[in-house]
Amino acid sequence: MTLPGLTAASGAQAASAPEWTTFHDARIEQHSSAAAGEKEQWLVIRYLAPEIARDGGSKGYEEAVAAMDALCEGPGLATVRAYESPVQQIVVTLMDRIVEWGEATPEATQFIATYAVTEAGCEWQ
Repeated sequence: MTLPGLTAASGAQAASAPEWTTFHDARIEQHSSAAAGEKEQWLVIRYLAPEIARDGGSKGYEEAVAAMDALCEGPGLATVRAYESPVQQIVVTLMDRIVEWGEATPEATQFIATYAVTEAGCEWQ
């Protein structure tokens, strides 16, 4: 399910999003968990980050990791708390260009991190 209401950063979201990222989209996905027959909900949030481009980008892996951690702890957790059903995982994607859902775009640079949602916050997986 796409989350159309999450189109502009709130104050908390803007404060935790690096200035070189721009919110692109978010959706809730249904996944089967490791336990047989159990379903999990994952929040997938994607950000445009041209600075991570292989050719000409100025941000490397370390900066991308720090950004994804901040995006999970900030807008990711804020969205999960506002959502009416439990969300077990948050997936944060940084992409140097818009990548359509389900399309292979080998020329794109993307960093993807998955986090478990815990009482303490985001736990990198």
